[in-house]
Amino acid sequence: MGGDVGYDGAATTRRASVGGRFAAFGLGTLGLGVGFAIDRFVRGDRPLVAGIDPSGLDWLFALSWLALATFVVWPLVARPRMTRTYWGRLRTNRLAVASLAYLVVFLVVGTVGPWFLEPDLNFGHANQPPMFFTITDGLVYNCLGPVVDGRCHGTLRYPLGTNGTGKSVLALLVSGMRVSLLVSLVSATILVPVGVTIGVVAGYAGGWTDTLLMGYVDVQQTLPAFVLYLVLIFLFDKGLLLVVLVFGLTSWGGTARMVRSEVLQRRREGYVTAARNAGASHWHVLRKHVLPNVSSTVATAMSRQIPVFLLTEAAIAYLELNNLLLMSWGEIIALELRKGFPKTWWASTFAVALLATTIVSFSVLGDAMRDVLDPKESA
Repeated sequence: MGGDVGYDGAATTRRASVGGRFAAFGLGTLGLGVGFAIDRFVRGDRPLVAGIDPSGLDWLFALSWLALATFVVWPLVARPRMTRTYWGRLRTNRLAVASLAYLVVFLVVGTVGPWFLEPDLNFGHANQPPMFFTITDGLVYNCLGPVVDGRCHGTLRYPLGTNGTGKSVLALLVSGMRVSLLVSLVSATILVPVGVTIGVVAGYAGGWTDTLLMGYVDVQQTLPAFVLYLVLIFLFDKGLLLVVLVFGLTSWGGTARMVRSEVLQRRREGYVTAARNAGASHWHVLRKHVLPNVSSTVATAMSRQIPVFLLTEAAIAYLELNNLLLMSWGEIIALELRKGFPKTWWASTFAVALLATTIVSFSVLGDAMRDVLDPKESA
């Protein structure tokens, strides 16, 4: 990857593709910035468009999707031969393929699901059991399914049942999936460029620059992001926006160190030395030979970091340090464990299962992508 320059036509095409992606990202960011400015300073109390009233976090979510489309999806579509090579390596790992399939569903449902499923209060339908399960009829205010031998049976109307306030558990889980997706995608969008930039500069420049930057990383990592969040909620409104900003802006140290280590190794490679001896600029060396080789390192770093974000968000919700109106998986688990468990076990159990599946999927796919993207495995 890094050392394979290729013939001039292919190299020119790759440079044009990279330039096109950055141009598209820049234009998209500009458009989002204009939309945010109109939303923030012009529209007042009126919906922005089609009744939509986006929050600040929604704008960051849109920016994250833009980054994902331009820097992940676009290269895979634009270079089908490369994509087929990656897929050929990945599909030998069935667990990684299953994790990828789940995360695609997680991405799609977390994005569009809340538009179709919204948890609504309906106390008359509280504590309905899931399909194929039953509960003592006395625990249900108004059983919607058949009652047999004093037990209420679940129905297709609420396939995963309802909680103590009559909210559909399926809709709650979709709402929690949106929260987890926001935490994953927005935090990664903030963390990756900062961590990669610091790591590349420190590793490539070396000397006092490396010492200064890594010294700052050491100082920053002495203050856990969770502790900083606890301090900031006394100054700002607690909520998901504060969570993703704090963790995105303060958790990049590990990624920077991993990238720095990779860059230190790559800058000693023969093809880098040859390029520099041939008069190539530092920017050319970084762009052509160094940056392409940190992709596996970034994938590994994110596979470790995103599960930490998800677990931390769940812990924050469980401790009631987040917006209580935000139905994240952690909030669902906390609410049900305090009020209904174990008699109405389904809401918390399904949320725990989805949270665990998401964390495991990120970890498994991240480890697999490290091998798939490793340049030393390229033919």
